[in-house]
Amino acid sequence: MPNWTEQTLHVVGPKVELDCFIRTGYTRKSREQFDNLLHFDRLCPLKRGEPKSTYTHDNGVVLIHFRTRTQASFSMITSWDYPAEFYARLAKRWPTLSFACSVNGEMGDFGGMIVSIEGKTVSLVRDYDGDYVRRQHARQIARALRDWGAFLTRGRDYRLLADEPWNHRSLACDAHFDDDFWFYFSNREDVARFRARYKSRLVMRRDEDGWRTARVPPTS
Repeated sequence: MPNWTEQTLHVVGPKVELDCFIRTGYTRKSREQFDNLLHFDRLCPLKRGEPKSTYTHDNGVVLIHFRTRTQASFSMITSWDYPAEFYARLAKRWPTLSFACSVNGEMGDFGGMIVSIEGKTVSLVRDYDGDYVRRQHARQIARALRDWGAFLTRGRDYRLLADEPWNHRSLACDAHFDDDFWFYFSNREDVARFRARYKSRLVMRRDEDGWRTARVPPTS
C-alpha cells in the first residue's frame, strides 16, 4: 500500500472557463474505471519533447467533488507525493482561473499549500526535515490564506453556512466558498434563492465592523 498525499484543490473563475476546466480534466468512473479522476496531463499538457516523467502523476483520485457556477472543489489523493509541476503550470495554462490547494503527506513528512490568484502563484509546500522552521512556515501560510480569503470575498458581503453541500454535484448559484463551507454571495437576492433550494443556516452580512447576523426574507 502506498502512502497517500491528500490534496484539496479549489478552482475559481468565470462559469464558462470553469466548465471548460471540468470538461477537460475531470472524469467520473466508468465500467472500465474504479475511481473518479482529475487528469493533470490533460489540464496542463506537456510540451513536445518534454519527458513524461515531468509529472510525478498523470492524475489524482477524486474522493469528493462539488461546485457552484463560479467555483469547484476537488478533494483527492495521489500516491507518495504531489504533482508539484502540474500546480506550477496551472496559472499559465488557465489564466482566467485562480487556484488554492492544500497538500498533506499521510506520514506527516511534508505539507503546505499552493495559492495562485489572478496569475500570481505562491508555493508553500515544505518538507518537514531538519531545516524546517515551523513558525516561519505558519506565518507564510497564514498570509496566503488571508490573501485567498480576501479574493474569495471581494465584492461578496453576504454569507451563510451550507449543510452538507458535497451531497450535490452542482449548486446552481453564483457563490464562492471556503473550507469551512461558508458560501459568499454578492447580494441578498442570491442568498434568498440559495436558501429556498438548499439547506443552510446562519446568514450574515459584512459591514465596516465585520460580519453580523442578518435576516433574509424568502423569495416570493
